[in-house]
Amino acid sequence: MQRNLRNHPSSPFQIVSSSSYITGFWGFIPSVWSPLLYHLHHWIQAPSVQFSQVCGKNLGQSFSSPSARILRRNYDFRRELVSVTRSMASSFENREVLDSKSASPAIFDGTTRLYFSSRCPYAQRVWVAVKYKGLDEIECVEISLSDKPTWYKEKVYPVGKVPALEHNGTVTGESMDLLTYLDDHFGGPKLAPTEESKKQAAAELLQYADTFNKLGFTGLSMKSSTPDEIAAAVAPAFDFLENALAKFSSEGPLFLGNFGLVDIVYAPFIERFEIAFGGIRNYDIRAGRPRLAKWIEAMDNVEAYSSTKVPRATLLELYKKMLENDYFIRVGVAANQNNSSGSSVAVN
Repeated sequence: MQRNLRNHPSSPFQIVSSSSYITGFWGFIPSVWSPLLYHLHHWIQAPSVQFSQVCGKNLGQSFSSPSARILRRNYDFRRELVSVTRSMASSFENREVLDSKSASPAIFDGTTRLYFSSRCPYAQRVWVAVKYKGLDEIECVEISLSDKPTWYKEKVYPVGKVPALEHNGTVTGESMDLLTYLDDHFGGPKLAPTEESKKQAAAELLQYADTFNKLGFTGLSMKSSTPDEIAAAVAPAFDFLENALAKFSSEGPLFLGNFGLVDIVYAPFIERFEIAFGGIRNYDIRAGRPRLAKWIEAMDNVEAYSSTKVPRATLLELYKKMLENDYFIRVGVAANQNNSSGSSVAVN
């Protein structure tokens, strides 16, 4: 059940406008802070937290917090407060991450579940899609990638990766397959384009996605290279996107003009590359690419995506550790500098 902050009898706040003030006990605090205080007020009262969370309503229409679902709470924030609550959407402190010590949910009980990790770009693709389509019937269960529950591989998905979708007694994996599966088996806005003029453009961009990712991870893994050498290695990948963004730019700043499948496929990786290249390799992927810079800015206004983003500082520290250990080379998503072909492994 959705709850509206305005005039709610159990709330100590009265929302008036972003430039007004709250009356009553909290009268001295600008109303723009009220959602934060409201969460604190009910966090204190919250009886328990479930394993899973509601993946979220269609966030283009209303805001749904991605923090762990409190059993009796689901808030419907006013549209003008989204810019404030979006910062809360990037905070994962309240969401339980299931690890080797965690009990399993009631597996194969008829509930549709998305098993994911907020730090995995492949899983983020599907998480964004579920939010965008407004699939409240899907519960999101976050799995620790560094300390996975044994029951996940034994009982849910023998491959042991995320994302994975439990639906109708079966489990489906691989992010690209799952994006198609969501379009084929669930309602909500279609992810794939329906216009013939855009289908071919989408197919070309989707086909290039793995190449883009590998070039990006390879560039990040060039620890002994200069910024100029790194730039030369990765520039073709980002230039490809810059050129692709020109094709439907008259319709909007996103890949096919409007938000859809292609944006979902690329967004988690561009997000990480923008942070890691800038913060670790001293290379700005936006420099000289105005359309890519505009795309990044526009994507932050897509709430189904922005509400899934991990804080920049968290991702930066994570990638520093991964690069120190040559993680991307070891798992095969980056080419080894001493072996340009790299080692091929299946990825989600």
